[in-house]
Amino acid sequence: MGSRRARALGTDAEDRPVSPDTPIATAAADSAVVVGASSGLGRALATELARHGHAVLLVASDRRDVDALAADLQLRHGVPARGLALDLARSADPGGAVRAALDGLPPLGAVLIPAGWSRHDDDGTLDTAAIGQLLAINLHAPLAIAHALLPALLERRGTLVLFGSVAAERGRGRNIVYAAAKRGLVSFAQSLRHRHADGSLRVQLYQLGFMRSNLTHGLRLPLPTAEPAEVARDVVAGLARRNGTYYRPGWWALVALIVRSLPWFVFRRMKD
Repeated sequence: MGSRRARALGTDAEDRPVSPDTPIATAAADSAVVVGASSGLGRALATELARHGHAVLLVASDRRDVDALAADLQLRHGVPARGLALDLARSADPGGAVRAALDGLPPLGAVLIPAGWSRHDDDGTLDTAAIGQLLAINLHAPLAIAHALLPALLERRGTLVLFGSVAAERGRGRNIVYAAAKRGLVSFAQSLRHRHADGSLRVQLYQLGFMRSNLTHGLRLPLPTAEPAEVARDVVAGLARRNGTYYRPGWWALVALIVRSLPWFVFRRMKD
């Protein structure tokens, strides 16, 4: 019972100290999509997937970045790699664009959506356009892409990996729209697990704490940051693991539990 609870809290990370340049497989049996692939965790996931022999479709807003990464992964790991430039905030049909870009690649086995965006002034004062942009990137595009690719995933009993945030554990006076969007992903993951409880689809949600990235560079954070490469190794190694919500780093599960359990008269005083 204890080990089952530990998995549910996301404390089952595996330590795999392998060089990211060491190829593991060369025959691409299936394809994986990474949405938000050009930097940070997305780039690390793309690298790890290619190293494990998956063909990869890399989705990001900057065409030069995503095409360069695709060419590099194809050269280094010998797998089909394709880039798709897509502005998640502006695309009318992000799911259709990603689905079309998969044409000619091996069958789809996994979809990973680490794309996300926040802004420092998300404190209840944003205008309609800014709210729409945050919702488009953090909620609408992930849902649209997942819906568009579900039929292909179901054919292979594939895996959908969504990435939330500990900011969504309990609403606070900042990151208001961002946290609401990320909480929407929690409900979406739960609904898909219930819909496909027969095992036809694996749905994994990673609730991320502070991650070393361009967004956190130079910030004074109250807790340590995780390395994208370490998180990516764990996520890719666990694509075949059961449905669940996992916290990375794993100790964030305890932090989140404490935050959710705080009485209001204590929580209301937490400003940082």
